[in-house]
Amino acid sequence: MLTQEELLQYSRHIILPEIDLEGQERIKNSHVLIIGAGGLGSPAAMYLAAAGVGRLTLVDDDHVERSNLQRQIIHRIGALKLPKVVSAKESLNNINPNVDIRAIEARASLELLDELLCTESFNAVLDCTDNFETRFIINKASVRTKTPLISATAVAFSGQLAVFNLAPEHACYQCLYSNNDLPEGDCSAQGILSPVVGTMGALQATEALKIILELNDQSSSFMVNYRSLHSEFKTYKVTKDPKCVVCS
Repeated sequence: MLTQEELLQYSRHIILPEIDLEGQERIKNSHVLIIGAGGLGSPAAMYLAAAGVGRLTLVDDDHVERSNLQRQIIHRIGALKLPKVVSAKESLNNINPNVDIRAIEARASLELLDELLCTESFNAVLDCTDNFETRFIINKASVRTKTPLISATAVAFSGQLAVFNLAPEHACYQCLYSNNDLPEGDCSAQGILSPVVGTMGALQATEALKIILELNDQSSSFMVNYRSLHSEFKTYKVTKDPKCVVCS
């Protein structure tokens, strides 16, 4: 049940007929796993906490550096050299102290993710990382446990969002790159316009809430490309690779 304070705090959600009281209670009872507390994880975690997601588990092994502050809006000057998950937890507690924040200062290994996803119930996993090795590990753990995966990237002036519902007939993240033709470069090499990574992280939070509220299209996995210089979004279906080494 929602308290009187929560009814006021989430009133703009509750007046939406697609959410209402039942939906906000569903949000309160949800649990989301966020891998990466950087440029993508910052806005994603902040919006999910503000929205009233009951439990957030953050996984990251990095520390806050000054170069992060241009786009990783969850961190502050006073958090320099702190573990990112510690800095993020402090910011999230200030946004919404009613959210249970668990900070895990560790690299996202397959063993760790298998343990988390097999022993706890998560509504969704947000891949907010910056390298393909970790993304493939997150995908493998998500496929094993059939946990919906929301992945995003951002480089220079462009971003990409991909949502994998992970029913047996749907594509997984590995299906996108089964031919090993991986894009080159990252924001440390090519730079990043700071609001672009914020846009993609906010979209991840939106998709997570849609999954929690069962408002998402579960008929297929899909990808969205964002080109900020052209103010353009394009959406594509991701088809399953029948030879995928992870999901087939």
